[in-house]
Amino acid sequence: MKKAQIYLLTILSVLVFTTGFAQETEGEEVVIETVDKEAFKFAIASGEYVIFDVRTVDEYMEGHIENAKSLDVLDDQFEKTISNIDKAQKYLIYCKSGGRSQKALEKMKDAGFVHVLELEGGYLNWNK
Repeated sequence: MKKAQIYLLTILSVLVFTTGFAQETEGEEVVIETVDKEAFKFAIASGEYVIFDVRTVDEYMEGHIENAKSLDVLDDQFEKTISNIDKAQKYLIYCKSGGRSQKALEKMKDAGFVHVLELEGGYLNWNK
């Protein structure tokens, strides 16, 4: 009996684990992840992405990645704003060091975005 239960739990675990990585939306694989600086630069160079700086407007004004748009994750309107933008578009996001962009990444995932890459280490890493 115990072997059968362990076997069943193992199969269920594998199914749950693989389902998380194989999520698809209308035939498109969902890519929501943190990437290193080189992968982030490569994505920018592709020209396929909209870049969001999720820091405060003041931080954005002090310096930001070229062509990034300001979208403060701490602003009360963040979730409303992301609910009104194209979920199928590819996005790049970053903050100062990674904490706020991780929150933004989770909110975007929960809102149904299909392709969002977060810069590991944030803007501080970008400027190294």
